[in-house]
Amino acid sequence: MTAQKFFRYLWRIDAILILLAAGAITFGIGALLVSEFGGRTAMRRNAEAGVPVAAGPRADLFLGHAQAVTGTAVMRADLTVSREGAGFSSGGYSETRNILFIDPAQKAAYWLLPDDDHIIGERFDVKNEKDATRGRILATAVLVKPLTDQPESTAGRLILFDASGKNIVEVATDVRDLHVATLNGGDLTLLYERGKHLVSAAFDPLSLAKKREQEIDVPQLK
Repeated sequence: MTAQKFFRYLWRIDAILILLAAGAITFGIGALLVSEFGGRTAMRRNAEAGVPVAAGPRADLFLGHAQAVTGTAVMRADLTVSREGAGFSSGGYSETRNILFIDPAQKAAYWLLPDDDHIIGERFDVKNEKDATRGRILATAVLVKPLTDQPESTAGRLILFDASGKNIVEVATDVRDLHVATLNGGDLTLLYERGKHLVSAAFDPLSLAKKREQEIDVPQLK
């Protein structure tokens, strides 16, 4: 009898624990659903309340906070699209689709790209640390890729533009990755991957005219 009572109490305790666990799981799932839908609703409301950036209704496009381009009067802001993850609690991510330039001396702002159908990936601001205006941005290099499910393995266009965003130079196409953009010995130097080759290119930091370009021989390991 003692053993029967013991197991009867044990089963009751197990039932209570199972009930508490089920309640905790239900509460957690409910909180997750509320957070997920609440976050998506907030993003849509923010987009709808912000500055309109497309001709048609686009609830996924956001114009980020503008930032001053060091050493100039120009400001720029990223146009970003929020991408939802697959399923709940999978998170999300954002993609930069364009860059808006604002010159206080001009009434109309202007875009770096003509549309939002591309992804701006790697980006490097090339600064002149020795300039009197310390950290003045001379130019910016960005890798622009087409919309795809696998942007990491997709090639795109490498472009270079000055601080105002008005002088735009297409450096190369079929570029998979941009490694470095820096000021080296008076030249604006880029190192990138194009067609399975490592390429180094030098530009004049003021005019952005190309001075030279060469493929780098990478020895294979034995």
